[in-house]
Order: sequence, then structure tokens, then C-alpha cells
Amino acid sequence: MWEIEKAILLTNNDRVVDKFGDKIHCIMCKDYEEVMIKTRDMVYSGNKLLTHPQASSLKPNQTLYRSIIIYPKEGEDNTEDIMLIEKCVETFRQWQGIAKSPESYPEDVANDFKTIDLSVIENVIPRIC
Repeated sequence: MWEIEKAILLTNNDRVVDKFGDKIHCIMCKDYEEVMIKTRDMVYSGNKLLTHPQASSLKPNQTLYRSIIIYPKEGEDNTEDIMLIEKCVETFRQWQGIAKSPESYPEDVANDFKTIDLSVIENVIPRIC
């Protein structure tokens, strides 16, 4: 198992930070793409992916919210995680070329997407601690 206090949660979902900010180190990003790029950079720096960068059944251009948990594992081979995050960034950009994500949603719809993202994190945290 992993020590939750050493994990890092990258997100652009304020509801995730509100719920888990006192349990796990959170990095708040401005948007979905920044979550992906910062995660990629941190994986290249030796962190391990604890959650899949595209968890949930939503396409990358459908939701504005993404949360990813990583863990410092410097010195270990993380080639698989590097390949996965690179593929996810590529997939995000391909979907943006097909149908760009909206700049925003009505508040009730945005809250639904935040709830989906929060639910993914709520379900995974007990499994990694």
C-alpha cells in the first residue's frame, strides 16, 4: 500500500481539493490540459501513476475536470507510466482536434462533471492507502 501523505493529487476540480486537501498534497491546475501536462512532467521526474489519467467513461473533450494521483518513486523504472501519460496527452489533443471541449458549462452541468471526477477519486483513495 501507499502512504497517502506522500501522494500528490493533481486536479482542476475545487470539490476534490475541498474534500481531500487535508489528507493529500494537492496541486490545483487551471484546466484539464494543465493537469495532464503537469502529471506528465512529474512522471518524467520519477513519479508513479496511481490512478489512470483517463479514468471514467467520459471522453477527454466531454468533461472539463480531471484529477490524477501520483506517488514519488524516484530511481524505479517507470517507462510504462511514461508511455501511458504520453498516450493520454496525445489522446486528449486528438479529441480536441475532433471536437474541442467547451470553454464552460452551465453551473449544474459543471457540478455534475465535478461530481463524476470526485467520485473516481473517492473510490480509489481507500484502495491505495
